[in-house]
Amino acid sequence: MTHRTPIPQSAIDDVNARTDLVELVDNSGVKLVKSGREWMGLCPFHSERTPSFTVRPEKGFAHCFGCGAHEKPIGYQMRVYGQTFIEALKDLAWKAGVDLTEYVGRAEKPAHKPKPKIASRADEKDRVSETEKRRKRGHKLWQRGLPVIDTEAEEYLANYRGIDRDLFLHSGVHRFVPDYEFWYRARDAKKSEVIWTGPALLSVMQYIDDRFAACHVTCIDLNEEKGRLKLSAPDSGRELNTKRVMGDPSKAAIRLGKPAFKMVGGEGLETTYSGMMVSGLSGWCSYSLDNLVGAGLMDAKGEYHPLDGRKKLPTVVPDMARPGMIWPRECHERIFLGDGDTKDIHMLKAKLERGCRRAAVEGRIGRIAMSRPGTDFNSMILGAA
Repeated sequence: MTHRTPIPQSAIDDVNARTDLVELVDNSGVKLVKSGREWMGLCPFHSERTPSFTVRPEKGFAHCFGCGAHEKPIGYQMRVYGQTFIEALKDLAWKAGVDLTEYVGRAEKPAHKPKPKIASRADEKDRVSETEKRRKRGHKLWQRGLPVIDTEAEEYLANYRGIDRDLFLHSGVHRFVPDYEFWYRARDAKKSEVIWTGPALLSVMQYIDDRFAACHVTCIDLNEEKGRLKLSAPDSGRELNTKRVMGDPSKAAIRLGKPAFKMVGGEGLETTYSGMMVSGLSGWCSYSLDNLVGAGLMDAKGEYHPLDGRKKLPTVVPDMARPGMIWPRECHERIFLGDGDTKDIHMLKAKLERGCRRAAVEGRIGRIAMSRPGTDFNSMILGAA
């Protein structure tokens, strides 16, 4: 048996750094259009009609604001071509001229060029079919959920997050499962496997016409200080996001309160519920900040970052064709919540400003409400500010 030296992270970083990500994505069949320092196109990982997939070569990653996909070159190669981590690493190392013989054997030109699987190439029938499959999987999970009363889900929201039980206990927005399976695909594996099974809070996401859109999942571990599961990837040790969305969340919202003339909106359950308690207003929330405020116009450039002249802030000009979460028509004043403990407050405020400008174009009022610097809305109601 041949024993090889474990692959150091520096070698992996070298392959990622030497790979031209724009060329990699373009060669896989995604048509890209340059927009400032970024490139945009239809996402290869989910079916869409308007571009929400961005490639940022100077940062070395690609990100989709529609489905949340976030990949560096090796991860992109794995997902698009269905390769294992080792297969993708060797292919890209050969193209980039990186010698990994000591770790994975000699890198050679692939005998057969792998065929990419690009979701956006699907015809209309396939797009509808794939979206419906995702929604059905999410709906199946939602249907087997139990009432949250007297479960770990109630304890998580009420005791660990300080949320008023009157807001969530009988709203019908949440359910509980005691045995949610967390699937993960390791670097060198062709298939995903379950790496954790345990309690989870389910939250229903709905389109503006009341149809089911997706099931939002928060994995629970009441042994943790804030009650949320902390989980590391078994192959790399990196921390995993233990909140997931099963379904089609674009344009959808978690309706934490009833439609009202004036409402708050935030990224995530905890922030929005906390903002509702602080303000006394009703609220809806999104699964991501970008979906909350909507996409920016591709050709519009952001201002230079005040603390780093090499970076630009996100554009504040909204792309009205990509609205993100749809607010209720009864809401005439939208309060966008921002946590003051974010890593880059200037980036956050630029995106929130885009949400306000979108509201103005739609004939509504948009305002920004920030928690105190260095803290978040949930910490405020827990008395940790």
